[in-house]
Amino acid sequence: MRAITIGVFDGVHVGHVFIAKRMVEHAKKYDLKATAFVFALPYEALIEPNDFYGLLTTPLERIELLKGYGIDEVIIKDLRDIFQMNTTEFVKMLVNDLKVRSVCIGHDFKFGKGANGDAEMMAEFGKREGFEVTIIPKITKRGNRVSSSLIRYELKAGRPEVVPAYLGRYFAITGKVFRERGLGTKIGFPTANLKRPEYPLLVPKYGVYIVRSTIDGETLHGVMNIGTRPTTDKNGRVTYEVHFFEKKLNLFGRNLKIELLRYMRPEIKFSSLSELKDAIENDVKVARSVINSSKTL
Repeated sequence: MRAITIGVFDGVHVGHVFIAKRMVEHAKKYDLKATAFVFALPYEALIEPNDFYGLLTTPLERIELLKGYGIDEVIIKDLRDIFQMNTTEFVKMLVNDLKVRSVCIGHDFKFGKGANGDAEMMAEFGKREGFEVTIIPKITKRGNRVSSSLIRYELKAGRPEVVPAYLGRYFAITGKVFRERGLGTKIGFPTANLKRPEYPLLVPKYGVYIVRSTIDGETLHGVMNIGTRPTTDKNGRVTYEVHFFEKKLNLFGRNLKIELLRYMRPEIKFSSLSELKDAIENDVKVARSVINSSKTL
């Protein structure tokens, strides 16, 4: 028997966490398995992929985050497998296949073909089918309704510093360090180049960021460029390069999690490597100053 919450849960933001914790409380109260039924991609990513900014987190990251809040089981589902179900078919799946006895959902929850079902309809189904439904009201921060879409918007606008209010933590780029040309080392600023997971992930606003990462238990700061490297590249491929200025590191092959703290400047095409080097020197100087003057970074 299960207590369940249903949604995309992209980012596992503070609203998601509130719902997850409430569901876990119900599960413990009625001795049910606390379960999250998670759609890998949101509806808008399927119907308008060219207009979708991208995901904040992969399904595997969502599993890890949700289990960190006491959820026993995370079921990842491709929305395309069920979005043709009508509302009755969807509820029958919950009752017959998942043995649901408690459902915890947000006020804006939609289900069934064409999103014809809403939270109130789910509550009516619950009365008929014998499961309890808890509807969580709107969660707001800074006067805004917390949503994954809002967080994506702020990151595309270059405002990573406001994201923790909604996400509950700084947004992070994760990936494996791979070996490239070593151009950064040649100009005095060795960089770790990250390959992100093969998934439709959000690309933040192009530019240079103040970042930090925990490596072998030590918190280290750096500057990261996200963009197409117009000074040295012509292929238009998006790259993620981070230079840690507090310590020399050999990171090849390591998996890193890089938190975006502040947006510093847009990506610029310089006329020479010398100009690029001067710009990076200034970026490091500014980043050190910001970090030294802050009590939280």
